[in-house]
Amino acid sequence: MASASIKIPERMDLTTLFGFAQEVDYYAMHDRLQLEFTSSNTFFAPFSMLFIACKLKSLRNSNPDLKITCAGHQLHAYPAHMGFFKLLGVDHGRDVGEAWGSENYLPITELRKDQLYENPLDQYQEIPDLIQRTADRLALVISRDRRANGDMYDVLSYSVREVMRNVFEHSGATTLYYCAQFWPRSNKVEFAVADFGMGIRQGLGTNPNFRFATDKQAIEYSLLPGVSGKTHLPRTSNTWFNSGYGLYMTNRLARNGGNFVLASGTTAIHLSRKTKNNYRTSFPGTALRFNMDVNEIGNVQKRLAEFRADAAEIARSIAGSGNRPPSAMSLLLRRDYMPG
Repeated sequence: MASASIKIPERMDLTTLFGFAQEVDYYAMHDRLQLEFTSSNTFFAPFSMLFIACKLKSLRNSNPDLKITCAGHQLHAYPAHMGFFKLLGVDHGRDVGEAWGSENYLPITELRKDQLYENPLDQYQEIPDLIQRTADRLALVISRDRRANGDMYDVLSYSVREVMRNVFEHSGATTLYYCAQFWPRSNKVEFAVADFGMGIRQGLGTNPNFRFATDKQAIEYSLLPGVSGKTHLPRTSNTWFNSGYGLYMTNRLARNGGNFVLASGTTAIHLSRKTKNNYRTSFPGTALRFNMDVNEIGNVQKRLAEFRADAAEIARSIAGSGNRPPSAMSLLLRRDYMPG
């Protein structure tokens, strides 16, 4: 029986986190893997928790005989409460989605595509409308008061909708996992989402105009306006057609005082207002994070208008984008704002 132990990093910076994902691949075909939590000072933010848990879950999915155990994990009440251990396969703490959540956090939660259909009339709605309903609810939990914290609510509702659309419309996955945290003292919010779908390179490759040799190329192009695995297809909706603008708009919003992280396959990218960093990693499917400073959000409608002008210029220069204009809902926050 092949067994091994691996230390959970004390520091959860992106270099360490993405390197850890590569390291655990070495143990993929072992029978037993023990995770050693050697420090009580490890800070688990939403993305680091979700990324590690989903990575280890993927090992178990590919090797059902793998048994994961932990040592020293009793010192970490927060990830236990958030569902971290149960997601990676260790019987400790709350189950995925069990914690109620509060005005400061959303626990690790599984969302299946079929759960979007809540009543019989939903079958006549478009999927993005159903995703919008879920995004509005999650935004309200974190923002607490839609009137008092309108900008925060708007940016969360918009961004959560777009990243969830990206999963259910492009990855082929029927399930995603998400979690979030708001830190009132610093007035910052972090949202993380992950799926075990086909990944960005394969997803874009369904469009013959966007077939790339590496994950790095695919990830970088995926964040440009007009780039999508479906822009070559006929429109099926005047409101929600895939224009390839949603993820571009979201990463621009996040970088306005915060940062944006996207990992898929062998590559991850980190973008802030002035910096761009690439990393080597290993993740089946896609993991995404946006981290925002609420003080820097401003009026979201005005921000989107600014980004739309920039996007139009960029899209015109991208071969294969079809110069398709952005869909109405990639630019507007919710149907509430649509005229007429």
